[in-house]
Amino acid sequence: MVFMGACSPIHCRITISFVGIICIVISVAAGFGICSVFGFEQTIAHQALPILMLGIGVDDMFVVCNALDQSSLKLSARERLSDCMRHAGPSITITSMTDALAFLAGSSSTLPGLSSFCAYSAICVLMLYSSVMTIFLSVLYWDTWRVSTRRRECCGLLFCKEDSTLFCQGKMLSNS
Repeated sequence: MVFMGACSPIHCRITISFVGIICIVISVAAGFGICSVFGFEQTIAHQALPILMLGIGVDDMFVVCNALDQSSLKLSARERLSDCMRHAGPSITITSMTDALAFLAGSSSTLPGLSSFCAYSAICVLMLYSSVMTIFLSVLYWDTWRVSTRRRECCGLLFCKEDSTLFCQGKMLSNS
């Protein structure tokens, strides 16, 4: 949460961070649900999947937010997000698809536990990609609009002052 945005009530991304974690939880739940419906067994190794998805999901979100930060604040929210996805979209798509394909290849293993883990991982990665590209980007668009209108954010409550203790007493404000 700290590194997703800047130390400013306008440029922080607390809500975006929470939504990102929710996207990861949703994707893991959906992946487990889909694999359970198809009859894949679970082993103790499957408990590591949420941590694995957390790493992949946070990386995707950092890539998108970094690309958004590189776009000009003078553009509209729609133009900024469009420019952002022109740069970050191919990167996220390629990494997610190669991860899913690598896990899918691993699911052909003769070891039942490894095969099941790889199948679960492949489905979870695809669900994570879907949730980042739909839910996360939708909320990021709202946040980009909020920044363009200079509205403040404090855990979604929109009332903190720039010189509050929460925002380093204004010492690290973003001037852009």
